[in-house]
Amino acid sequence: MTTITSETDASLQKKSGSLLRLFRTYFRGHLVWFIAGTVFAVLTSAFATGYALILGVMGDRLEATFSASTDADNRWILWVAAGIIALTAGRALTLYLMTVLNNTGVQRSLVDVQNAQFNALTRGDYARVAGKASGGFVSRFINDVNSIRDAGLRFANNFTKSLVTIVAILAVMLWTDWLLTLLLLIVYPIASGPVIGLGNRIRKRSKQAQQQIGEVSALLSEGFQSARVVKAYSLEDYQSERADRGFVERSRLFLKVLKDRAAVDPILEVTGGIALAGVLGFAAWRISNDAATLGDLLRIIAGLAIASPELRALGTLNAVAQEGGAAADRVFEIIDAVPQVSDTEGARAPSHVIGAVSFSDVYFHYPDDTPALKGLTFSVQPGETVALVGPSGAGKSTVFNLLLRLYDVSAGSVFVDAIDVRKLRSASLRGATALVSQDTALFDDTIRANIALGLLDASDAEIEAAAKAANADTFIAELPDGYASPAGEFGRNLSGGQRQRIALARAILRDAPILLLDEATSALDAESEAKVQAALAGFAKDRTTLIIAHRLSTVRGADRIIVIEDGRVVEDGDHQTLMAAQGSYQKLVELQLS
Repeated sequence: MTTITSETDASLQKKSGSLLRLFRTYFRGHLVWFIAGTVFAVLTSAFATGYALILGVMGDRLEATFSASTDADNRWILWVAAGIIALTAGRALTLYLMTVLNNTGVQRSLVDVQNAQFNALTRGDYARVAGKASGGFVSRFINDVNSIRDAGLRFANNFTKSLVTIVAILAVMLWTDWLLTLLLLIVYPIASGPVIGLGNRIRKRSKQAQQQIGEVSALLSEGFQSARVVKAYSLEDYQSERADRGFVERSRLFLKVLKDRAAVDPILEVTGGIALAGVLGFAAWRISNDAATLGDLLRIIAGLAIASPELRALGTLNAVAQEGGAAADRVFEIIDAVPQVSDTEGARAPSHVIGAVSFSDVYFHYPDDTPALKGLTFSVQPGETVALVGPSGAGKSTVFNLLLRLYDVSAGSVFVDAIDVRKLRSASLRGATALVSQDTALFDDTIRANIALGLLDASDAEIEAAAKAANADTFIAELPDGYASPAGEFGRNLSGGQRQRIALARAILRDAPILLLDEATSALDAESEAKVQAALAGFAKDRTTLIIAHRLSTVRGADRIIVIEDGRVVEDGDHQTLMAAQGSYQKLVELQLS
């Protein structure tokens, strides 16, 4: 029994480095809970060991009673019964306290793990989040953490209790009959090799299964969010086939893990059966030769009955730890990722930004090597309103991404107030900008809270003034709870135009010196757009405004219009000048009018 325990522990140390690191980094801060849980685990083991001792006493008294020639005093039976009840009550109490304390420690530690993952993603590279399906990340927060929770709870609740119980029972058994105990020590280690081998296979397959869960989560999320398109194009069968392939693959991988995990208990069960058969046969022979007593046999059998489930718990612990280790590997893949876009040493945080923007011979390609900009050069003066136009894929939205430093340029430089954005603190740079995009980002919170994201400490009066400026106050007042009405997940309780006006209100509330409008009025009707354009005209005064838009009504009033094609500036001027030039801009206008 000692051998299987030591080999299991060695396997845990060798194969579960991520779990050990997880404990050192996130669990150790809550060590007081685990220490208290360990104290009660030892007490639980002591009570369990008491069963074997009291059964041995009962066997010895029974044997004495059978061999007595006169009636014996049987009051000892009451004392034995009372002792068993007391041991049971004590073990029940300590088992409950051990479980509660250890669970509390594990749960609090997992909060730290999830916070670390979330912070690594939200504070890390935008390219990382934008380049992968969100379902994969959601899976890591739910399924991977569940695997770690299972491993943590099983280890906290079982390792100390099982180990101490086995050691205590082993001591009782050695004291009772060292020859029988030696027989057990020969039989049980036979099971250790297959159990450890299964654990290694489980770890590999668990990692594959957890990754596939992320793919299924992404598929489900995509399907539910695209329900309108699915219905409109009668894609129910297509979606069902995609989902079925994902579910089948998930089932296949899960069954592989399940088969390996299910093999652990039978191996230990067979080992236990062989041990029990050997013990009974050997004990019967020794009793028949007066080398052992009935009490000795009961102590040994009780010890086996108590130790066997604890041995199984230690045996299966390796398999659970391998699953948890695979999940921990994936957790650290997120946490350990080094951001490629981060503040450099000595980055500046200017107290005042006036809003001069310039791109100097900028080249950029996305992480998948898709080229976006090819020597883009232009400048915008403080307070100037400039529209960026051009065909889809020309690189217009990339300009905003680089200006916000969501990505770094591949070559060239982007400047704000003549300072390279790579030398500015990201918080200061983004604090000087307000973005309104075509894909409106609203959160499952109230209307008021969604507007207040532009300025978290804004007063109610400031929030309502911003809503009025964005022509949103009228429809908000008509909602059942006004500003307290829920926007819903992704703002699904609002229409597209209403969502965009909430986003505009958020940008107006931010009152940043640089305003970025990426198709900001594309979801508005003509009347609402006219009102919002009037509001924006007043708001954009004395601040730098960059506009990406296809509607002629949106861009013709800009101070300048920059035409971008294939990642380069091909024309630059106001509406009248560019129309007179009869170049790319005129063709875009004519296409729209036609």
